[in-house]
Amino acid sequence: MIHKLMKARDHHEVHRVATTLELYFDLVFVIAIAATASGLHHALAAHHFSEGLIHFATSFFCVWWAWMNFTWFASAYDNDDFTYRIVTMVQMFGAIILAIGINNVFEHNDYVMILIGYIVMRVAMAYQWFRAAKGDPERRTTCLRYAFGIIFAQICWTIVALKFPYLFNTLFPFLALLELSVPAWAESANKTPWHPHHISERYGLLVIIVLGEGILGATNAITPLFHSNEAMLTEAFPLGLGISALMFSLWWLYFKMPWGEFLHSDRTLNNALVYGYGHLLIFIALTALGSGLELLADSVKEFGTMAEVVEHASSNAHSVSPLFAMTVLSICSAVYLIALAFLRWYLDKDTNYSVIGFVLAIAATFLGVLCVYLGMPLQWSIWFTVIAPIAMISFYKTKPIG
Repeated sequence: MIHKLMKARDHHEVHRVATTLELYFDLVFVIAIAATASGLHHALAAHHFSEGLIHFATSFFCVWWAWMNFTWFASAYDNDDFTYRIVTMVQMFGAIILAIGINNVFEHNDYVMILIGYIVMRVAMAYQWFRAAKGDPERRTTCLRYAFGIIFAQICWTIVALKFPYLFNTLFPFLALLELSVPAWAESANKTPWHPHHISERYGLLVIIVLGEGILGATNAITPLFHSNEAMLTEAFPLGLGISALMFSLWWLYFKMPWGEFLHSDRTLNNALVYGYGHLLIFIALTALGSGLELLADSVKEFGTMAEVVEHASSNAHSVSPLFAMTVLSICSAVYLIALAFLRWYLDKDTNYSVIGFVLAIAATFLGVLCVYLGMPLQWSIWFTVIAPIAMISFYKTKPIG
């Protein structure tokens, strides 16, 4: 049918999985996430630290928030009719506009294009909530709060962008807080019937997407070394394998957690908000990790083979040194591990939490930095960073929920 009544989904529905439309929706966001990672990489490489981090945080928030709202709405109300698909297509078009505008943010501090894309997505989202309000009388108040809250937030974004563009970065945290408050306000009336295992699958898919940025960075880091027969065995292989081991262990650690069971066992509003919002740090850390690996690639390209990197790292104050690249990599890994540990601790009150594993992991995260500082080549230093997620995997015990 072209237009069906948008009724609430059953949150106990068995075998609920992501739809092909949701997977296609994620594909569009790959472009936007890649644009934020690329912008951060170039900003850090140019040593524009404060501007780069601010622009990365603001642009990534817009990408993540639009994705997150669609994901939770679809979990509760996806009826897959003609209208739903067309409105989703509009949201995807907004994501494309947003991705195009990210480059302007990093280069010119110009948020016009990114806001146009963002508002297109958000207005389309508000329309979906109005449909849900009509189809779900039991949660009509909740749906209307979402719809009007989204519209009010977009009005605020527009006013700031048009009237006070010079204050945009200053006011951004307050506007972001306004957006974040809408679900808490709306869900306090009556919780929407989101599906815990569907939500955990959707978040896991986005984790894989942002891990892809790291795979791209790893490829770029070792490509120059494969052009040298001498460096291939002694440098490219250990460096490439070390980076692959790091990314693989980060993936392993995330999916070791039974996220769906955490949400299923306690569907409270607080748990949903902590899970939903807490993942922002995970996504940011993994995306920035990809930028860190690109910096590692710059270091290899600039200083030649790995034996030359350590020797000439300090020859240019504006170069991407191995120490700088490894520091960025370690900070991103630490943020990821801390965010993951916090979410597990909060969501699983009876967790068999290993303080030893956590402390060892955080300490090991920066061992690679110390090794580079002491003069150890990158292809061996990277392996000390790999110890961090492996320590958490080894010490964390998965317990049955319930």
